[in-house]
Amino acid sequence: MNKNKIIAPWNFNFKVFFMLCIFLFTATFLCAQNILEKQITVGGIDRIVINGNQIFNISVSTSKTDKIKILSTLDGEYQNEFQILSSLDNHTLTLGLEHLSFLEIPDDKRNAHKVIAATLRMEIPEDLSLQILSDIGSVDMKGDFKSLYIELLQGRCDVEGTSKTATINTLDGDISVVTTSASVEASSNRGKVTVDNFYDEFSIWKLKSINGNITVVKPD
Repeated sequence: MNKNKIIAPWNFNFKVFFMLCIFLFTATFLCAQNILEKQITVGGIDRIVINGNQIFNISVSTSKTDKIKILSTLDGEYQNEFQILSSLDNHTLTLGLEHLSFLEIPDDKRNAHKVIAATLRMEIPEDLSLQILSDIGSVDMKGDFKSLYIELLQGRCDVEGTSKTATINTLDGDISVVTTSASVEASSNRGKVTVDNFYDEFSIWKLKSINGNITVVKPD
C-alpha cells in the first residue's frame, strides 16, 4: 500500500479569494493616503520657494531636466482637507500646504499626527535658486544649486552637492553638508561644529544653529 501522502493543490476558488484579499488590502492602503503627482515645465522659472510649515519632510534633488516634478503625500485624520498647492509669479514658483475646506481643524500639537502628516519630494533642474522655510520639517537635498536659503525650527538639514551660495539656519536640528568646494562660516550656540579644510573655496556657506550640530565634509 502506498502510504505517501498526496497534498492536493489549492482549490481554485480559494486562490481567487486569496488574491482578491491582497488586492483589496493594497487598494485600501493606497486610498488611505492622499497622493498628488505633478510636472511643471521650467519655462523661465529661476527660483523656487517652499513654504514648508506643517510639512514633516522635504526632499529636493536636481538633474539635467527641463521639468519640475512634484510628489506630495498627505496622511492623517484630515488629509483630504489639505493639499500642497503651487503658484507662479515673476519667475518664482511657490509651493505650500493649504487648508482647502471650511472644516475647522483642531489645533492640538499633542495629536498633530492625527491632523495631517505631509511630505514633499521634488526633482528640479540644476542651477536654480531654492528657498525653504519650515516650522517642523526636515530637509534632504542632493544635487547642484545656484543658491540655497533654508530656515528650520525643529527639523534637521542634510545637503549633498554644490551651491554657489548657501545660507542655512536651524533652531534644534543638525546641519550636515557634503560638498566639494566651500568657504564656510559656521557657528552653533550649544552644538558641535566640525568643518573639513577645503582647497577649493568657490562657494560660500553660511551655517548657523542654536542647539544643533554642524558638519561640513568633502565627499569620500
